Amino acid sequence: MFPKPVFSPVGRVSGPVAPNSRVFENVFLFDLETLTDSRNGVIEFEFASYLAAFAGKRPCYLLSRTNYNEVMRRVPARVLNSLAGVFTNAGSELWVKNELQIRHEHDLSDDLYEFAAKVVQKSTYPDKRAPMIDCGPASLRICMAGTKSTSRQLREYANWEKEHQELCVVIDEFSARFPDHDIYRDTETGLLIMPSSFSSAMVRSHILTRHKSARIVSYLMHQSVEGFAKPLEAAFSGQDICSVVGGPSDVSQLLSYEMRCLEGREAQINLEKWHLEEV
Repeated sequence: MFPKPVFSPVGRVSGPVAPNSRVFENVFLFDLETLTDSRNGVIEFEFASYLAAFAGKRPCYLLSRTNYNEVMRRVPARVLNSLAGVFTNAGSELWVKNELQIRHEHDLSDDLYEFAAKVVQKSTYPDKRAPMIDCGPASLRICMAGTKSTSRQLREYANWEKEHQELCVVIDEFSARFPDHDIYRDTETGLLIMPSSFSSAMVRSHILTRHKSARIVSYLMHQSVEGFAKPLEAAFSGQDICSVVGGPSDVSQLLSYEMRCLEGREAQINLEKWHLEEV
């Protein structure tokens, strides 16, 4: 049976079992890929205005697997200016108001670069183009579909990859040769390589350093949770909330509830962590 929920005014923390005396500050974390309708797409005008308005009421952070230049291309300036910070390169950098605040650096070895080059050369994809290799301070991204590929070309490679599974072979080979690094499926067409000494879990630590009583409310894509953001998701505590969403429409619906709570038009419920036992 479900426990009876306890309702409380906006800003008060409550739960289905008993009220919690500690008051949390909700800090929101958005995976960039949840804010656009297509991979590498830009945030639409109306949604950008809505997001900027919300970020003016609550601390909001952005998380992206890409570099900051790519974030600026996809995110309007009014949204970036409204954010408390932007984590780029899979969380290895923190930018605030276009200024770099934190950078985790790691020198990738020559062997790793040579391996990446061989991976591209060995690909049997018949319509190969020059690959995109993006090196961050503690990450290396490889897009097997090729640099400046159109949406159609990305889909064509993704369909070919489903049949031939060459990226799975690359992941196995890389894991065996470089056990001190982690490799993830970055997208349907590429890979993300990071040293094991760094993980996206540090994103949570950086947020808590700036917001001592924060409860992190995150909106992440499924592919991110299965990839580079998996350590972050595992680091969330019981009071944090992680929602795996499909895109901007899902985020918009969730934020509309948060906006109603802020405006006092809806009672706020805090569902503390609890488990249902299978009978």
